[in-house]
Amino acid sequence: MDTPDGSVPIIIAATIDCNDLEGMTAFWANLLGVESEVHEHFGFLAHPESRRVTLWLQKVPEPRVGKNRVHLDFAAGDLDAAVERVLSLGGSVVGDQSWQGFEWKTFADPEGNLFDIMQAPQSDQNKDGE
Repeated sequence: MDTPDGSVPIIIAATIDCNDLEGMTAFWANLLGVESEVHEHFGFLAHPESRRVTLWLQKVPEPRVGKNRVHLDFAAGDLDAAVERVLSLGGSVVGDQSWQGFEWKTFADPEGNLFDIMQAPQSDQNKDGE
């Protein structure tokens, strides 16, 4: 809910710190099927009309240390195909997860940042073969 004074922030992007800005921007742009641009210390992924949040990447001097405290969650219509896509782009699978009928895999990007991809629920029409 927005407030009259505009004090409620809205999320516009999630930023991933990285060392290899060009490589990481390419990984995420290819994984998500969007255009990207690199300017100085930032990589920007295009913001498709169908998505409300985009990703930015920021070059930092220090390597990632320890486990992410925040991670990204995605859904895909074909989880197996998404696994192959991540692997082909240089990412890795680090775990299989399930909870209350939801299934997803945890991945690491080429610099070890964790993210999840969940099997998107099938619509009732798809279940009936229509």
